[in-house]
Amino acid sequence: MALLQILILLSSEYNLFLTVAHLNHGIRGQESDIEEEFVRSFCKEKGISFRGRRVDLHALRRKNRGKKSLEDIGREERYRFFASLASEIGASKIALGHHREDQAETVLMNLLRGSGMEGIKGMLPVREMCYIRPLLEISRKDIHKFLSSRNIPFLEDSSNNENMYLRNKIRHHLIPILQEQYNPQIVDSLNRIARILQREDKYLKDNVYVILQDLKLFPSSKNGEIEIELDKVLELPEAIKFRLIKTLLERYFLSAKRITSKHINSVMNLITGMKPHGSIILPEDICVRRVYGRITIKKNNRTKFSKGSFAIEKYDVEKYFYPVRIPCVIEIKEISCILKTSFVEDVSEFHAHDLSKEGNYTYFDYNKAQMPLVVRNRREGDRFQPLGMTGTKKLKTYFIDEKIPLRRRNFIPLLADRHSVIWISGMRLSERVKIDKKTSKIAKIEII
Repeated sequence: MALLQILILLSSEYNLFLTVAHLNHGIRGQESDIEEEFVRSFCKEKGISFRGRRVDLHALRRKNRGKKSLEDIGREERYRFFASLASEIGASKIALGHHREDQAETVLMNLLRGSGMEGIKGMLPVREMCYIRPLLEISRKDIHKFLSSRNIPFLEDSSNNENMYLRNKIRHHLIPILQEQYNPQIVDSLNRIARILQREDKYLKDNVYVILQDLKLFPSSKNGEIEIELDKVLELPEAIKFRLIKTLLERYFLSAKRITSKHINSVMNLITGMKPHGSIILPEDICVRRVYGRITIKKNNRTKFSKGSFAIEKYDVEKYFYPVRIPCVIEIKEISCILKTSFVEDVSEFHAHDLSKEGNYTYFDYNKAQMPLVVRNRREGDRFQPLGMTGTKKLKTYFIDEKIPLRRRNFIPLLADRHSVIWISGMRLSERVKIDKKTSKIAKIEII
């Protein structure tokens, strides 16, 4: 409630239009229903839009055959709901209520799990340009003081007191022991560690991003295979090599949760070893092979989307949605790609490109687009006006005409504005935003 109240106070100054998203997990029975009604009534009193949804986490876990915890399933459902709603209403930001103690718990939890830097760095204040955590530097105590000083009612989630969850055990047992016996300021220390690691993680990511651009690592036309010159990798610092391998596997082949340090170390040993040739098999039938001066990474029996610069798996992908600013760099984790946008600095010097050709980038007339811009996968009812056509057609029809298999369509990144789809990555730009003689502001968008 503190986050909502603060946003209400700031709404007039910053011209904010608020919608409250509430997901009822259905695991606390009547308490969950009371909580939902409490939030709904508060929003009604304040004149704020309320959007609620109910899910049955226990049923979802049974469907998942217990492979994921209730915590993980709940988190996935929340973020799926938030992204879907943001896409539906055209929201540019999704504000989350995590605070200082939440960050400390996250750092400790990931440390106990043996996570690397990306886990121990904790939660980011701003993630993927759209998720924001305004209270991340604020303590739970100060939040309660704020609520009490303004007589703002709030409810406590009783499940936070149950010790069946790792986070709760850390909150109620481990952190108090650390505070009493080792470091009274442990929460501050863990938050400081998170900030330090976030800076260093960004430095590594930025360096790897530059290296990927230099190496021009796009899957080739044969079996979605990536080929790397060994010398270019061996000359890199150890930390950059490790992160480069991890990034390549995540981006083109494996989901992040399937990659462990053991897998990356196996690839490192293959690359740096004395044998001039060899191979290893990773999860999901990924083969990494060294043949003298080259390293190849491929998935056996991999299907590849032929109209574009990135490979596509056989399985499906959940809906994704990311607000787009120009300039920006956005990691689209669901399909392991990076979106990069920029403006053309000197329009007068811009030479027309063949925008109708297939490719992983395009240029468009920024002023013709109807803000806000988002990158997402397809939605029911999407329409598109292909370059050179006078009318629009359903995106579904366009995919059928282009003979894009059904199983691949959810993977394709789409740039859309408030009106419709304006670019199908790797395929075609919309006639509506094409560059002409009157164009005064040109934007570039690229999928890497």
